[in-house]
Amino acid sequence: MGQANHFLITILIGLDAVKNGAKKEEEFNACWNPESIESSVSRSKKFAINSALSWSVDNLDMYLRLCNREPKLYPEEESIEIAKTKHSVYKKFNCIINNHTVFSEIQKAFVDLLICWRNNMVHFDAENQLLQSSQNYFKNIPKDDVVITKYHLNVDEMLERFHNGKSPTFKEITTMISMTIHFVESLDDVLISNVNQKVYLRALLYKEYHENTEKVTEFLRFKNCSIEKKKKKLKQFFITRGTNEDFYNDDGIDYIDTISAMSASEIIEDITSHQN
Repeated sequence: MGQANHFLITILIGLDAVKNGAKKEEEFNACWNPESIESSVSRSKKFAINSALSWSVDNLDMYLRLCNREPKLYPEEESIEIAKTKHSVYKKFNCIINNHTVFSEIQKAFVDLLICWRNNMVHFDAENQLLQSSQNYFKNIPKDDVVITKYHLNVDEMLERFHNGKSPTFKEITTMISMTIHFVESLDDVLISNVNQKVYLRALLYKEYHENTEKVTEFLRFKNCSIEKKKKKLKQFFITRGTNEDFYNDDGIDYIDTISAMSASEIIEDITSHQN
């Protein structure tokens, strides 16, 4: 989602160019001859904004689902809760904010608004209502809040558009996207910092072994490697699969030390026995 606002403004600049007289390039074979270019541009802007709204929620949903695939970032109880939500991104969102206190009120309110707005725009007869906490935030928003000082939003007009089933404005959708990115960053930090590293690294190694058995088996033989070199190779292996040098706590370091002293067959027996 990091480039979403950039892509959206590029599209809107292009549409303004159309309104100001830009012509269709020859490469476009489709018939395009609107009766009113201005009306067509206006409706196309709404389409682009609504598409960004839907696409952003799909990205959030994908992230929340991926965190529950092996190797999982959620703790076991939360993993079970998330699984029970099935395809509902809104239930996943509620599960997350109920389990973690790391989020600011502004993040929760705008992600709530993003999901509800998208559901009401996309799903037939949907009438999603904001959480009471979100309603309270928007109702009692202080004058020095970042929404007012940085994003310059008219909250009353924004909520009126939401309740009346209208599309958000460019400023509103870009604010919701930014807040969703901050929401995910906050969740990512807390999940990574709290993950059981021994379980996570073992599951990550098993996943790679399961998908590339021969290649990983050969790698684990560590031919002509000292213990210290094995540790470096293992850390590099995990880095190429999403960790970094600052990832490891005492449990993670202990796991690296333990499997560095094992043979390839012992490592494979360890990771497969814990996945069965």
